[in-house]
Amino acid sequence: MRRMEKLLVFAVSGLHCALRLADVERILPAVEISPVPKAPGIVLGLINVHGRILPVLNIRPLLRLPETETGLNDRLILTRTAGLPLAILVDDVTGLAEFSEQDIIGPEALYPGIEYLEGVAKLKDGILYVYNLDGFLSSEERAGIEDLLSGERAMPVGREA
Repeated sequence: MRRMEKLLVFAVSGLHCALRLADVERILPAVEISPVPKAPGIVLGLINVHGRILPVLNIRPLLRLPETETGLNDRLILTRTAGLPLAILVDDVTGLAEFSEQDIIGPEALYPGIEYLEGVAKLKDGILYVYNLDGFLSSEERAGIEDLLSGERAMPVGREA
């Protein structure tokens, strides 16, 4: 029997992207993101989700996409990485998809050296890029976020999500 992968599909600047559903905690509408001085470049700022402070990642530079202003229809995907909770700002969450492991082409065949790309799959209207959440952060960025969160009580954070 072939193992099926459940994926959360989202859009960023028209690009169809996905994360493994097991890595996703929940989805929220975009809220005010509080900028933080000296945060790693990938971090847009912090949000407060029911008293829990989470860094919000800007994955557009990783995907080589243009920067945009946060809009009212944007979404935050709350995720679980190896020991570090994060939020990812995306344009929209389009739904769930299920693919067999054989339907997902490994990245080494198409895009060698991109550690955060887990694979690609074919959609009716294009290509779905499946990302490895743990690969989004370098060790320096991870350490910077951990330092940022260790001093979270001293930082002002906007309204609660």
